[in-house]
Amino acid sequence: MQRRLVDAFSWIAILGIVALVASPILVLAWSLVDPSGEVWVELWRTRLPGMISSTFILLVAVVGGSIVLGTSLAWLVSAFQFPGRRLMGWLLVVPLAIPGYVGGFVWLDTLSGVVGARGVRSLWLCAVVLVLSLYPYVYLFARAAFADQGADTLAAARSLGMGPWGVFFRIALPAAQPAIAAGAALVAMETLTDIGTVRLFNVSTLADGVMRVWFGSGNLGAATELASALTGAAILLIAFERLLHRKGRRARGTSEKVMTPRSLSPLAASGVLASVAAVLIVAVGIPLVRLVDWSVESVQAGKAVTVAGGVWHHVGNTLLLVVAATVVAIVVGTLLALLVAHKGGVARIAGRVSTVGYAMPGPVVAVGVVVMLAALDRRGILSSGFYLVGSTIGLVYALLVRFLAVGYQGVEASLERISPSAIESAHVLGAGSLRTALSVEIPAARFGILAATALLAVDISKELPITLLLRPFGVDTLSVWVWQSTSESLWAQAAVPALFMVFIGMVAVGLLLAALERGAELVS
Repeated sequence: MQRRLVDAFSWIAILGIVALVASPILVLAWSLVDPSGEVWVELWRTRLPGMISSTFILLVAVVGGSIVLGTSLAWLVSAFQFPGRRLMGWLLVVPLAIPGYVGGFVWLDTLSGVVGARGVRSLWLCAVVLVLSLYPYVYLFARAAFADQGADTLAAARSLGMGPWGVFFRIALPAAQPAIAAGAALVAMETLTDIGTVRLFNVSTLADGVMRVWFGSGNLGAATELASALTGAAILLIAFERLLHRKGRRARGTSEKVMTPRSLSPLAASGVLASVAAVLIVAVGIPLVRLVDWSVESVQAGKAVTVAGGVWHHVGNTLLLVVAATVVAIVVGTLLALLVAHKGGVARIAGRVSTVGYAMPGPVVAVGVVVMLAALDRRGILSSGFYLVGSTIGLVYALLVRFLAVGYQGVEASLERISPSAIESAHVLGAGSLRTALSVEIPAARFGILAATALLAVDISKELPITLLLRPFGVDTLSVWVWQSTSESLWAQAAVPALFMVFIGMVAVGLLLAALERGAELVS
């Protein structure tokens, strides 16, 4: 009887969490049951073909560039010994802390003097900026895959006369393909949902189109219909990612002796070090130098302030939002992962449904949340004078819908690595589900939880459209400050909040690296 009650409670909790985070997306999807032919004709006649082609070209360019750059760097760091290899290996993850729209306005100003303001705002430069910001996802996946490959297999290939290039292309790369593709799927989702960077470079994508149509012309029907195309692409990406996730698990090496870096000649080692350093200079060094220079200029001119307040006002708002949303997302994600881990395929499908918000553009999530919360406000379910729309609770809820997937999948990956015998032993000793979770599962998954928490903090600190649209009155964050300044091309004024954002991101990346060093697993 007790077991049935626990099982019933588990299903209620799973379905409740899924309903909580999927409802805003379903609210918008419901409006697509009866699509308007006139809207689609008008969209196709005006901007839709250009949006589709720009989105497709940008996706191919960013994903392709991230695969080439991330995989190459991962192989250099994993396969060869060179001065500063360990330090460089971790520094290559730092670009993850620099939002694309921050790197975007740095390079816009840096290159505008060379090619002109009009020539610098192009799809291709936008793609380069996004590659520099997103390649660490592929790099982390590829590096983990290369580290899992057995040294004996690679040594046997070398003994058969295979050179370094042959070992890489015929042995290492095919074995790492599932992990690389999983990282590429994550890059694709980030690119598909980007708003800030593409707007800076005047690239008209589907995600940017939803925001422009909905909040520019006020045409709810057209924006909803346009969002349906983006939703379909997001669902395909999620399904593709799941397939690659399963293949990646089967692709792990079984050799106990892992690959060790090979020694290089002084000249070759210097070449590898120069290549890695060049990437870091372009992706991190130049942006940081420009941000520091602009920040000093802005502070000396007394312009490091907005109508809402000074630097520390925005830093405080950002940290409060990051901490609140991260804690909520990791707690809900851990609870859902624990509940789903003990269920069958139906529960896992429900868990997948809860992640759909991660592949949705911020404006779509924001509007879905507003529609849902406005309906609750009209019913007057809360005390008089308090409204969910425009509140901190509403904003944190929207961030939960958008980023729950990061917390859930990170914890799920760690729970899958726990031996079933450990859980069975706890049950045999009389421990219930709650005690088993607290004493066995959560401690065993602690580094995975830490990694997921760090990734959540990175993503939430960089998030722009949801915060921009749903923040309470007078609660401006660093990302909002950056957006308001860059929209008027005030680069120096945008540098101060951007620099603080990068610092917060670097702290989170440091926590992520610490977790990965202790055995946590990065998942998409």
